[in-house]
Amino acid sequence: MYLHCKKCLTSRSEDVLGAPCRTEGCDGIIEEQPAFHTLVDTLPEPFYCRRRDESFVGASFPGPDHWNKFKSNGDRVCSYCGSLHWEDMLRLVHESAEAPEDADYSSTVEIEPSDKSYKVYVHQPGVRNAHEGGTKFYMQHVPRGNDGKIMVTQDQQEEYAKAVKMSRKRFNQYLAKTYPPGRIGN
Repeated sequence: MYLHCKKCLTSRSEDVLGAPCRTEGCDGIIEEQPAFHTLVDTLPEPFYCRRRDESFVGASFPGPDHWNKFKSNGDRVCSYCGSLHWEDMLRLVHESAEAPEDADYSSTVEIEPSDKSYKVYVHQPGVRNAHEGGTKFYMQHVPRGNDGKIMVTQDQQEEYAKAVKMSRKRFNQYLAKTYPPGRIGN
């Protein structure tokens, strides 16, 4: 049994079910974290995740892989690597790109490239971790043609660039409000 505070997402080995959370400033109660398989439905389309080919770990977990669909929000994630499904990623990129520039940061979908060329972080309102919905996308899940080349349109590339730009603007506005000039280090 894995225990945690659902409110602040912390856990300690000495936590007691039903006890108050001991994190400073949190008034949550220690609960049992539900098993992942109870939060998703397994979809019937088998496939092999391309991330399996990148390390010896893939051989340790036999395929085929499948998409898990979250009961809470419908996000589909890969059973092997946890990546969002390509179509879900495109939907979330669109939401981020079309969200108002002046929206509060994290009140809408935010798209954040990582320092790894193959990974993108996705921040969704109400999704704090991978037990609550899709949080990342791996480029290995971009569709490929029979020739092995990725199939991404110019419009998709432009919308992704817009989503990243808008997310950065919202984040910078959040920083300016939260940490006005002269406040840090004083």
